[in-house]
Amino acid sequence: MAPNDPLPQTVTPGGKDEDAALAVRASKGDPAAFGTLYDRHVSAVYRYVYYRVRDDAEAEDLTSDVFMKALRAIPRYEPRQAFLAWLYRIARNAVIDHVRRGGRQVSFEDALLHPEVHNAVDPDLEVLAASDKDTLRTALGQLTPLQQEVIVLRYLEGYSTDEIAKLIGKREGTVRGIQFRALGALRQLIPSREALG
Repeated sequence: MAPNDPLPQTVTPGGKDEDAALAVRASKGDPAAFGTLYDRHVSAVYRYVYYRVRDDAEAEDLTSDVFMKALRAIPRYEPRQAFLAWLYRIARNAVIDHVRRGGRQVSFEDALLHPEVHNAVDPDLEVLAASDKDTLRTALGQLTPLQQEVIVLRYLEGYSTDEIAKLIGKREGTVRGIQFRALGALRQLIPSREALG
């Protein structure tokens, strides 16, 4: 899987509740249930990891590692939390472990080089879309890693603030504050087209 390949759409007819039911079945040894969860979420986990390592082979290896860890840990999964949030926590830890072992980690600013960046999902992203990529990368590089992560999850991946809160283990109000401060900083760091023109 390469980041420029068209990504398969996740199959989510039942969404979070169906994921929880599949995870419970998987925890009882049903390999087909875990396979369905894998098919639904492998693209999202791969993109998340790829944004951090920016290397196809490393991202594929880490994504495989995430799902192997998830398979071993599935008996401890608590259905009251979103399965994808649980996977993202495993993915974040896998990236941290990768960096500790001497692997390369790239800031989230490079995520804006992703070919689907123009598919932004929120009007607040106009400040991002109105600037050129070099200016944007420079500006994003001045944000904290957590601000970068929230911006990528919100505007490139399209998650709601509630979903991001669950993914990164923060309260929804905290995520809104991080997002607000990040967008405010970007507005200050990126000159408007009118100011340039």
